[in-house]
Amino acid sequence: MKIKINEIMEKGKTITAIGAYDAFSALMVEQAGFDAVYVGSYSTEASFLGRPDLALMSRNDRLSVARNIVKVVDIPVIVDAEEGFGNAINLMDAVKDFESSGAAGIHIDDEVMPSKCPFVPGIPLNNLISVDEMCGKIQAAVKARNDPDFLIIARCDAIGTMQRTEYYKDGINEVVGRSNEYARAGADAIFVMALNENDLGYFKREIKAPLVGVFAPAEPLPLAAFRKEGYFMTIGSILCLYAAAKGIKDALKAFKETEDWNAITNTMIDDRQFFEILKISEYQALYGKYKIV
Repeated sequence: MKIKINEIMEKGKTITAIGAYDAFSALMVEQAGFDAVYVGSYSTEASFLGRPDLALMSRNDRLSVARNIVKVVDIPVIVDAEEGFGNAINLMDAVKDFESSGAAGIHIDDEVMPSKCPFVPGIPLNNLISVDEMCGKIQAAVKARNDPDFLIIARCDAIGTMQRTEYYKDGINEVVGRSNEYARAGADAIFVMALNENDLGYFKREIKAPLVGVFAPAEPLPLAAFRKEGYFMTIGSILCLYAAAKGIKDALKAFKETEDWNAITNTMIDDRQFFEILKISEYQALYGKYKIV
C-alpha cells in the first residue's frame, strides 16, 4: 500500500528523501529504509540524457522517469518540476500530469527559463522572474491539483544569480523575502539551499513556512542539523548518482586492468542481491498463482 506524505508528517519527524535517477535506484532507496524518493533534474538529466543539468530534459521525459519510479515503490515520490516547464498555464498542466502519475508533490523554481543548475561550473548566472509572476505560478499550481495533500514546494534560486560575496550581502535576504511571499501565495513548503548551518538556522527563523533543505557537495550538512532546526524535509539529491558513478568507474577500471571477471567480483553485487532488489519472489509467486508457463 502506498504511504502518503501526510502519514509521515503526522509523526513529526524530518522526512528524508533520497534522490533516485531511475526505478532501480529508487527501489534501493526504499529498501534502505528512507522515507521518500526525490526525482531531481541534476540526476535524471545525467542518467537519461548523459548531459549536465542545463534544462535539456522535457516534461514528458521527467514524467516518464517519475511514473516508472512511482510504480515500483510504496514510499512518497517528490519530483523536480523545474520552473513549471513554462508559464502558469503550462504549470497547471504539469501539476495534473505529475499528480496523476502518483507522485506526492513537486517543487518549482523562480528562475527565467531555460535555467541552469547554479552549481554547474563555468556556466553563466541565472536570472529570476518577478515575485508577482512566481506567485501567480504558485496560485495556478494550487488551483490545478485535485488532491490537497499533493505538495506544491517553491524555491527561490537567488543563489544562482550572483557571486557568493554578493549573495551574503543581499541575496540571502532576497531568498527570505521571496520565500515568504511564495508561502503567502499558497506554497505548502519552501525549498532552501543552505550552504552551512548558519544559513540553515537563519532560514528557519525568518521564513514562515515548513522548510525543505538539501544536502550535497555544495551543501555538506548532516541530517542532524536539519532535525535540530525542525525542517520539514531534507533531500539527498545526488547521493545515488555519485555513488553509482564511482562504483561503475571503479569496476570498469578494475576489469580493464585485469580482463578477468573473476578478479573483480568484489566490486559488484551478486545475482542473489540483484534479484532481491528486483523482488523476484513476487514474480515467482505470480507464475504459480496464474499458471504461467
